[in-house]
Amino acid sequence: MRRAVSFAVAAVVLLGGAPAGGAHAAGEHDPLDDARKAAEQTPFSGSVTLQWRDASVLHQDQLVVQGAHGTLLAEGRRSAMAVGDERLLYSPGGGWQELWPSGLGAASRPDLDDAYVVRAAGTATVAGYATDVVEIVKAGAVRERLDLEANTKLLLQRRQYDSHGVLERAFTFDRIKIGDQPTTAPTTPLAPKQAGPRAVAMRSLPGSEREPAQLAAGYRRLGVYSQGDVVQMVYSDGLYDLSLFQQDGGLDPGDLPSPRQTVRMEGHAAWTYSWPGGEAITWTAGHTVYTLMGDVPPDELRTVAGSVTVHRSTSVAHRLRQACRVLVESFRGGR
Repeated sequence: MRRAVSFAVAAVVLLGGAPAGGAHAAGEHDPLDDARKAAEQTPFSGSVTLQWRDASVLHQDQLVVQGAHGTLLAEGRRSAMAVGDERLLYSPGGGWQELWPSGLGAASRPDLDDAYVVRAAGTATVAGYATDVVEIVKAGAVRERLDLEANTKLLLQRRQYDSHGVLERAFTFDRIKIGDQPTTAPTTPLAPKQAGPRAVAMRSLPGSEREPAQLAAGYRRLGVYSQGDVVQMVYSDGLYDLSLFQQDGGLDPGDLPSPRQTVRMEGHAAWTYSWPGGEAITWTAGHTVYTLMGDVPPDELRTVAGSVTVHRSTSVAHRLRQACRVLVESFRGGR
């Protein structure tokens, strides 16, 4: 199953890859697969408005993007690039750094159809182009509305909602040229810093640190990865990917990104925070600190977090707080 569109950075939003297609009968039309192919094959350039909700406040930012031949460059307060499956982020003073290396990922993932219904929802206009609107529904609630350009099927607008229909995040092309310039792919950095995660075997972890193969809301474990001494478990429901981190020790909330909200989970304090790329929730249980993050709507993120197994101790991810803070602040790029 192909990777779903992610809000992490515009490069991932637009290319990495397009929304994943589900299992369809032979000959059945799949609009999501059309969007994925268009993102890989159609040259385009333009400007994008990003929106994301932090508690009751809807924030906004803008990016300039260009893409061709499977490579996309997004430039704003932070620059990001998708080169095939590889994800790169530019940091002033640090240059281009690898967020996710090419070729790293699960061989299979849940079918979109396992948890979602994909349906046509009329037509609209985005940035002067006619679009076909597609809705993605889970448990009777519309979670996504996608505007696909009528001819190329390039994704021009994506809106994500919580289970009550509240807009949580979106990206929209304000202007775009399709099939014109650029005719060549954006220039890729020659030697980005190789700092992305690597795959590890589940059996290499102590039994007390092995999270279940499935979490709430249909999320299935895809793999386990490490970056330094940080261990990351990746789950998917066929549309969204979630990453679960663990840390041995206590937590100073001041180490977490701000602004943040304090919530209660299983009778204990937890902290939630948002950025253009997604949502995160951090909490403690015994001597373990947990962080769950992804581009899932915040109400579903809390549901999934509530199904995580509570361990009393673990020896992995001693620098989790610092790693997560750097990651989230990189995506934020300041406000």
